[in-house]
Amino acid sequence: MDYLQTTFMLMLCSCLTSCGLKKEAVTKPNRPAIYDAWDARYTYQIQDRKMIPVYEGKMIGRSWGRDSSGKINHVSYLGADREREENLLSFHQNQTDRKREKKWEKSKEDRIKFVKSQLELQEAEESAPLIEVKIEEEEEDFLPPMIMPEGIDLSAPNPTPEKAPDEGGALPLPFLPL
Repeated sequence: MDYLQTTFMLMLCSCLTSCGLKKEAVTKPNRPAIYDAWDARYTYQIQDRKMIPVYEGKMIGRSWGRDSSGKINHVSYLGADREREENLLSFHQNQTDRKREKKWEKSKEDRIKFVKSQLELQEAEESAPLIEVKIEEEEEDFLPPMIMPEGIDLSAPNPTPEKAPDEGGALPLPFLPL
């Protein structure tokens, strides 16, 4: 019986000890710091116009800020231990500058190609032989035929329009009333 009791006691102690270790492991999990950054909640600092991520009372993760006109003037990443802080704004600005330079070089190359093609076209036109084309000149200028109205007797005297009754010395009407 002694042997069974000691074995039972050892198993009980080991079980309690291992359960205690598991309980401690559950309360403080050993997980990568990026999960803390993902679980962080942002707080807004009005005076600096910055969004700061906070997890369990520690600043961790990507923070950013804007100036009064709305342009980003602060971007950084703060690791779990404050030694791994990265200034992401300079990285972003360098990346944007590289994209702008590539776009500038591409447009410059396209412009050079266009100018070269225009110069080649102009040289081809200048070196082409001249072809003389004779234009026949007409002796008379083109005049449309004159259209005369028909059925009007131009030799007859003009009919006089009827006069309207004088109303206070009014002039006679030039046309017949309707």
